[in-house]
Amino acid sequence: MTTETAVQSADRSAQEPAATGGGESGRLPLPAPALAALVAVVVALGAWADQWYLPLVAGLAAGVYGAWHRRGFLRATGLLVLLGPVPWGVLLLVRELAGDTIGGTARTTAGLAGLPASAAVTIVLTLIVALLQAAAGNWFGRALFRTFARGAKRS
Repeated sequence: MTTETAVQSADRSAQEPAATGGGESGRLPLPAPALAALVAVVVALGAWADQWYLPLVAGLAAGVYGAWHRRGFLRATGLLVLLGPVPWGVLLLVRELAGDTIGGTARTTAGLAGLPASAAVTIVLTLIVALLQAAAGNWFGRALFRTFARGAKRS
């Protein structure tokens, strides 16, 4: 018993990704996700060592990188969340599981600030501060890169 199979050539024109500027396929190169994960770990370790400003620095670096490689708004937003609130949130969770009194401290801080005495309120506000730091750094990094890129073109 023989089985014959007809082979047809596939129309690959519909499967080709849309061309983006510079001949890129629209995907991040392999080192970029690894670099983003490394920076997120550095931000988390920095938060552990009370270096609370590192989301701003990481956002600045992400802004320069994003302006240089012309990454889109959605990727930049995802990167800001990865570099700001995620490391701080993971750190708070790890410290809570290790036995630190994160919840009690957050309730006391909320009460002293005149907010409802809820740990969730303070923790959410803390994560928003991390996101705002990363966003401000990103904006500043993009602005710096564009300013210096324009200056280099004029020279």
